[in-house]
Formats: sequence, C-alpha cells, structure tokens
Amino acid sequence: MTLQFPTTQEITHIVRNRVVDPSMFIGRQFCPIVPEYVLDIQYDVLEPSFGMTKPHQIGTDPATIDVPISGTKRFGTAYWKETYRVNEKELLYTRQAGSYNQRAGRDLVAQRSIHLDTRLETRLEWLTWQAVINGTIAVDDNGVKYNVDYKIPSKNKIDVTKTMKAWSDPTSDPITDINDMILLYRGTGAKARKAYFNATVAKYLSANENFRELLKRYNVQLTGLSNVAQGLKVLIPDLDFVMYDEGYLDDKKNFQLFIPDGKFVIIGDYPGEKMMDFVSTISLHNGGIDNPQPGKFALVEDESQRKKNPHLDLTVGIYGLPRIFHPNWIISAKVF
Repeated sequence: MTLQFPTTQEITHIVRNRVVDPSMFIGRQFCPIVPEYVLDIQYDVLEPSFGMTKPHQIGTDPATIDVPISGTKRFGTAYWKETYRVNEKELLYTRQAGSYNQRAGRDLVAQRSIHLDTRLETRLEWLTWQAVINGTIAVDDNGVKYNVDYKIPSKNKIDVTKTMKAWSDPTSDPITDINDMILLYRGTGAKARKAYFNATVAKYLSANENFRELLKRYNVQLTGLSNVAQGLKVLIPDLDFVMYDEGYLDDKKNFQLFIPDGKFVIIGDYPGEKMMDFVSTISLHNGGIDNPQPGKFALVEDESQRKKNPHLDLTVGIYGLPRIFHPNWIISAKVF
C-alpha cells in the first residue's frame, strides 16, 4: 500500500547535499588498514646498525662492541562504535525521494547505514592525520579519555615562523625551507617522498615572490591554486606535492580540515618498509564469541515487528588505532 500525499506540487529533482566524500580521502595511501587477531597493539622494533668495524692489532683480542637493541612497543586498542535508531514513524511514513507517495522504509535504512559508514571513514581519516600532524592522538569525548604519543622527534616538529619568515609573507623563502626539511632525512634510512598541504598554504605559495621568480627561469607561470603543486615539483623534482583540502562537518556543523591551515607535512619511505598503518583489532561483532575477527562491522537489529514500539537499530564501528613504525620519517611543519 502506498502513501497518499495530496498535493499539486511537482517534484522534478532530488538534491543531495554532500560535504564529506570518503572516496576523496587519501590517508589509506600511506596508512592502510591491517587486520590483527589481537586485543592490544604491539610490534617489535629492530634498531639499525651503527658504527664501523674497528682496527685490530694482531695477537690481541678483538674489540668488544655494542649491538643494536631490539624492543617491543605496545599500547591498547581503541573502540569506535555508534548506533542510529530508525523509529516507527520513520519506518511508516518516510517517502521515497523524488516521488509523491512511495514508501521508502527500506531505502531509509540503507541511507542511514551509508551515513554511519561515512562518519566511520571520517574518523579513520581524522585518526591518520592526527597521528601524522601532531604525533599524538588525544581523545576526550563521550566519557572516553586517553592520549597516544607516537614519539615523533622534536627536530621534526618545525616552526618556520620562529627562525624564518612565515609563508604568509610574500617575501619569505619556502623553497629553502622545504630543502632544509628534506635534509632532516639524513641518517633515517628513508627519503622524503610526498609533501601535503591545504589550499590556504597553496594560496600563500601562489603569491610568494621568490617562488614565482624561481619558476620564471623554467618558463612556468602560476595560474592559481591548482598548479602550485606542479610548480613545487619543478623546483624540487625528488618530492611529490599534494594539495589536500578535504575535511568534515563536526557535530556543530562547523567545517574542519584534516590538514589545518598553516601546516606542511612531509612523509618519507624506504622500499619494502611501511611507515605506518591502522591496526584493526578483534571484535565480537565480527565472528561472535567463538571466532572474533578484526575489521569494520555493521549490524542491523530489526525490532520492527517484535516490539510494542517498533524500531530498527543500525550499529557501525571498528576497533583499532594507527601505529607508526618510523616516526622519524614524518616532518610536520608550522609555516604560518
């Protein structure tokens, strides 16, 4: 039986407002989700070799040396989960978008599930960038409070404004600043590979006098924010540059950037070695009490026929946290 909505209004278009599009998130490129059948997050660290073989005098005992010390890092997991309840009124009267009178209870459930999954993907992206930019993940919400410190070296947390001109100053020298950051990878075993910044940083770079003057030597003109990354690549070819301006609406519907204004991040790599990942730990929602599994989970509890107040509960979540294997491969700079 269809719903009846007496009206003479003609519905000709469906408008979908979207601020967050998880398909545009890039955190998984350098922080993949890895399933682990564990309760806590831990990993072994094999320290690098150092020094050189000492000279030896024939007839004497060889020199005794220290060797790299191996260790284990361990911290607890985190729990990310929330539920949306579709009540009786929604199930009864929700109308199919773009129609006059087509019931859409089942479509409503699907839409709400997508909404919850978008919120979860947003959380995963937020966790990734918090770990990279701040070197910490601080949570104080919904009765949950903790802090994870990834021990990014203090020399890798740069404040350009304390020693040089801020990049908001058109007479600053961002290319020299970036080259100085690249030098910090000496002795880490890695090479600087990708730099990330948002559109506000790109705006200041596009107006930078020194940057523009250097590009003239290569017959390159900045036409706007869109080709700032290409211009940087011309001057520093060994580093890839990414303008990333994605974000999300917080619970107060204020837009928040994953990379805040004034931040410039460089990530290094070494062939065959991961810089970081997101460890997904086991959950009873996947596999039950006999065989709990890691990974994202989505539950639908249908109480639309068995309860005196019919409803349907949707629950989506994941358990886990990022882990950073090489904190010295991350440079997080404040540039204005």
